[in-house]
Amino acid sequence: MGSVSSKITQGLGRALKMFIVAVLLPLPIGLLTGVVEQFEAIQVAGGNAWHLVYSGFLTYAGCHVLLYRPVGLFRAGQWIFSTLAVWLFGGQVSTTDNTAGGGQGKGGRKPKAPKSDGAAYGSPLVAFSPYVIPVYLVLACAVAWLAARVVQRRWVDGPAAVLIGVTTAFHWLMTADDLQPQRERWHVETYLLAIGLVFLLTLLIGAACVWWALPDFSYYQALRDGWAASLRIYQAATRQLFF
Repeated sequence: MGSVSSKITQGLGRALKMFIVAVLLPLPIGLLTGVVEQFEAIQVAGGNAWHLVYSGFLTYAGCHVLLYRPVGLFRAGQWIFSTLAVWLFGGQVSTTDNTAGGGQGKGGRKPKAPKSDGAAYGSPLVAFSPYVIPVYLVLACAVAWLAARVVQRRWVDGPAAVLIGVTTAFHWLMTADDLQPQRERWHVETYLLAIGLVFLLTLLIGAACVWWALPDFSYYQALRDGWAASLRIYQAATRQLFF
């Protein structure tokens, strides 16, 4: 009887996670739309800010797929996150060394999932916490802010926009590579929920820092436009499902 009850509870839990994934999905899509619209409204010395961000994103994506994947640099960013966590909270939030081997270049062997129970690595959301902070995007925006205090801003805005695209692509693609072994240890709905939350929080945190590099970027307006876009997705989905 206990076994049946446990299976029912587990099934309900998995169904609830899938429902949450479906409900949350429009939020990062809408937020991304709002952020893109803000970039499109900004003109810098090198042209439209969105074109430069997009070019930087594609440039790194091409290098990542065809040439080289800087795993060591990604690990260094996670070390910075852990160091800050120790300083701010008095303890290390999480370590991702158990996924070492993820994100190998072409010709590398497929990484194997760690052989241990789930409790040894904590909850999925705790294990995913180092991926939430786009460390290099935050650093790029901070460096651009400092550079604008030394030289004229028109010399800073264009390279800053390109760096925003490069560091965003770096964080997302390296995170996707690094999290591949997790798929073997967690249910698909748990993995999708964690990935969705990581993507959403990364957007929220990264976009909050963009105005350091591009003062014309309005985080508040990006949130408003993103929420409006999310509502349109919800309304369209509701009409398709129930009308």
